[in-house]
Amino acid sequence: IVTVAGNVERPRNFEVRFGTPMRDVIVLAGAKPDTDRIIMGGPMMGYAMPGDEVPVVKATNCILVGSPTLFPPPPPEMPCIRCGECAKACPVDLQPFEMYWFSRAKIFGKAQEYHLFDCIECGCCAFVCPSRIPLVDYYRFAKSEIWAREQEKEAADTARERYEFRLAREEREKAEKAAKLAAKAAETKAKLAQQEAAKAAEGTAAPTPTAGDDAKKALIAAAMERAKQQAAAPLNTENLTPDQQAQIADAEARRAQALPAEGKE
Repeated sequence: IVTVAGNVERPRNFEVRFGTPMRDVIVLAGAKPDTDRIIMGGPMMGYAMPGDEVPVVKATNCILVGSPTLFPPPPPEMPCIRCGECAKACPVDLQPFEMYWFSRAKIFGKAQEYHLFDCIECGCCAFVCPSRIPLVDYYRFAKSEIWAREQEKEAADTARERYEFRLAREEREKAEKAAKLAAKAAETKAKLAQQEAAKAAEGTAAPTPTAGDDAKKALIAAAMERAKQQAAAPLNTENLTPDQQAQIADAEARRAQALPAEGKE
């Protein structure tokens, strides 16, 4: 439900959907030709809209159509005389004149110490001010500046954290890479040392006789022993002819010559 009042022919309440342009609602109420402004809200707490194409939102409970007659230009702003009337009218028991001074001087930290964000922006202080100071405008300005600075600080903190995380990640990757290279170099060095030790052991180690060599030597020794025994045994040459005896003697001579050669092998 949206109330349309002010400089219109048919002020009334309308049931309006969210997103409907205010222009359509004002046309239904019959805006007068001298309309010069549109205010969302009441005459004290409302906000002047930048145009009539602003949509209706959840907070749009009233559309106030203004004219020079209903809303004449405000009188010139005079210096604050610190009369305290604004503090008497404040429904939240704040010190509006203190918040005004700090907001005007852009000392936003001190303004927050005087509970700037507790202000409900009702406009009572500005209404009773004898100097016609738009106090609420100063409070809104200070709040918007504080919010903007907080957002900038948050964005800067986020950027700094991301940058520090990136540096830490790069340092970690460098350390991991250096550790892998060192481990690989140590492994290669150990393999080379093992190879050198194996080559040195092969060069200095004396050859050991194998079981095959021992068997061959045993066979040769047995054969030589049998040959010696056969040579020492008496020969049955008594009933042989002289030719046969000559052949046997010749064979014995050749065998005697072969035995020393076998011993050398």
